[in-house]
Amino acid sequence: MDTQPNRRDVVRAHPLREALLRLIDRDGATTSTIAARELGESTGSCSFHLRRLEALGVIEAVPGAPGRVKPWRRARTEQATLNRELEDTAYASWLAAKTSDDEDFAFSAVVTLADGELAELRARLHRVLHDFVGSEPAAESGTPTAVIIRAFPLHEE
Repeated sequence: MDTQPNRRDVVRAHPLREALLRLIDRDGATTSTIAARELGESTGSCSFHLRRLEALGVIEAVPGAPGRVKPWRRARTEQATLNRELEDTAYASWLAAKTSDDEDFAFSAVVTLADGELAELRARLHRVLHDFVGSEPAAESGTPTAVIIRAFPLHEE
């Protein structure tokens, strides 16, 4: 029997680590200084737990940061590919079973964003979704609903 805790359990076991991940998810990246100010913790404590999250493979340092600033972001891993495949499979299954055209919507747009605006867009969308995550349905008829948002720079070929 495997007695080693998995990464998710190790992260959940410490409330500061959970708070740091929520902050990174909200803003896209954070530093120990920003996290300390936002969470009311010491920079040393935030730095320690950010390094632990990095060791677990959950986050990574943002490359190319100027000077001594060390921002952290969610790790770019194979998990993202697996998540997309699961999303695509779940969506295909749902499409095959849906009974009405009013059960979903899709929206996409190509927008031009200035430096920093992608991070602002991420933070705004996260705040909107946060209002729904964990909220109790108005009635017992509430249905778990997948909300998938992808935003990435397009590079001209």
